[in-house]
Amino acid sequence: MKKLVIENIGPIKKAELDLKRINVVIGPQSAGKSCILKIACFCAWAEKRVLLEQGKNGFANFDYVLENLVVFHKLDGYIHSGSLVEYQSDFVHFTCDFDSKKFDLTISENCWEYKRGKISYIPSERNLVAAIPNWFEVKFGNTNIRNFISDWNGVRGMYNSGNMLDVLNLNVKYFFDNESSRDYVLLKDGVKLNLTNASSGLQSVIPMWAYLNFLFNEQYSAKLPSNIVSDSENDTVLFHIYEKRYKKTLMQITADEERFFGKIGRLTLPFISKEDHFECKRLYENFTSTAYSDVYLEEPEQNLFPQTQVELVQSLLKNTSRHLDGLFVATHSPYLLYAINNCMLGYMVKDKMQEEIPTDSLVNPCDVAAWELRDGTVVSLQDEDGLIRGNYFDRVMKRVMNEFSNYASYYG
Repeated sequence: MKKLVIENIGPIKKAELDLKRINVVIGPQSAGKSCILKIACFCAWAEKRVLLEQGKNGFANFDYVLENLVVFHKLDGYIHSGSLVEYQSDFVHFTCDFDSKKFDLTISENCWEYKRGKISYIPSERNLVAAIPNWFEVKFGNTNIRNFISDWNGVRGMYNSGNMLDVLNLNVKYFFDNESSRDYVLLKDGVKLNLTNASSGLQSVIPMWAYLNFLFNEQYSAKLPSNIVSDSENDTVLFHIYEKRYKKTLMQITADEERFFGKIGRLTLPFISKEDHFECKRLYENFTSTAYSDVYLEEPEQNLFPQTQVELVQSLLKNTSRHLDGLFVATHSPYLLYAINNCMLGYMVKDKMQEEIPTDSLVNPCDVAAWELRDGTVVSLQDEDGLIRGNYFDRVMKRVMNEFSNYASYYG
């Protein structure tokens, strides 16, 4: 369980969220959905940096917080008097007080149980890479859009004419042609289209799905080449682990006492025992190898037909279950909630059903949190059993159906 509190940021007056593995927030435009998503992403990233570096380090300077939250996530103008973010997990507890410009941090004794995740923010502007032919020439600031574009540029080369990517159940395939540096869509009738000429739905879903497929699958199976930067970063992580957990103990033994020298990564270090070396090696692997992904996804429903939205939800839940990935979705679409609710209900009754049903997209309601944004606060949409309340869906349709009934009374 993770807890996130947001006060007086953008349209959010006060929001208290108990985060779970699967999270979804729905509401009208400009209500603050993306604001919550961005802050939650920042907090997960800050937790990761604090644990890998075993201390405040950059966060000791509040400008570092502003650069990585307000600038990176485009929240300039959202900070007001009384703006505050508080985040607590099993590993850390920190508060960002924007009035006093302080980052107060406590690291839990459980911090050594942490396993590294890959944190990815997929913005609603993702279709820029499909809609603009020369997107690589456009200059972006240090924002989540530029970060996604950089990730996309690194991922798309994995899908070529010999390794095309199936896009959901749309009967289309995506691939990148390295010679022309162009992205293509292969339709079911064999027609090949430049992605910039494809439908708006494909332009929106393909960059998202290609990158998600990398997060769900390729990053674990692909033998990505080592490079000097990553090796150097891993050495730094090892240094922080060793300094915090083993060096002080080693300094307590006398010069003539026996030491154990063991290799971890590229370095050989002294330990008081073989057991300490083994433990340090395990921590190093946990802190440097990706065990799962945390995905923060804006408006996945963009330009998609309702049935495709349902299939997207099912694919997301199926894929996130493989490595117990985290997923946080900001959406306008009740169809996404319908689909998630069905997957939760299916999980609850799967053992009672006589006919066989596909279970790989079903999800335990205990792993799901769903909220609606109202007047700057969040309201849970779930009953005690975890299912989304039927009266929410009724309320969504009530206005439309009342209008229909009013007109129908005059018809015929």
